[in-house]
This record gives sequence, C-alpha cells and structure tokens, in this order.
Amino acid sequence: MKTTTTKPHKAGLLVHADDLAVGKYYAVHSIKNTADTHPVFAQAFQIKAMNLPFLVGEIVSDPARPVTFDVRYLNFMRVTPEYVEAQKGHVPDPN
Repeated sequence: MKTTTTKPHKAGLLVHADDLAVGKYYAVHSIKNTADTHPVFAQAFQIKAMNLPFLVGEIVSDPARPVTFDVRYLNFMRVTPEYVEAQKGHVPDPN
C-alpha cells in the first residue's frame, strides 16, 4: 500500500471572497488581471456588510465615508491589528 504525505497548507497572502468576514480587517491588494493601481490600495478597512459580490467597508483612516467594493475585480489581503492602528487618524482632544 502506497502512502502519501501532504505538505501542511500555508495561508496565502490573498483572501478568497468566500473567506471574507464581517467585522474583520482587510486591505485591497490589487486589481485582478492587471497591474493598475488605485488610491484605495493598502488602505485598511473593516467589513460592515456583505452581499457577494459586493461588500461595504469602513476605511480606517476615513470612517465617515463607507466604500463599496466588488470582489469580482479586486484582490484582498488580511491586515494585522498593528497595521490597522498605524492607519487610524489621530483625533485631537478638544479640551
């Protein structure tokens, strides 16, 4: 009997649409099938609602303006809590 061993699955950089979750933080990595860039790239956002293929995210550095993404055209990646904190804007104390 032949036995096979499989290598442990490594988490990839990109997150598939089925693995996105409301409340978690991500960033747009790239546009699918092109090398174009866009200002929203690398901006951390939290998913507020999903109705695939669309999702509504709150950009960490500008939470007052929700953004709608289409997962058919974008690649997403997970971001760390440290990355999210680094992009949060500092609101000065009014006192």
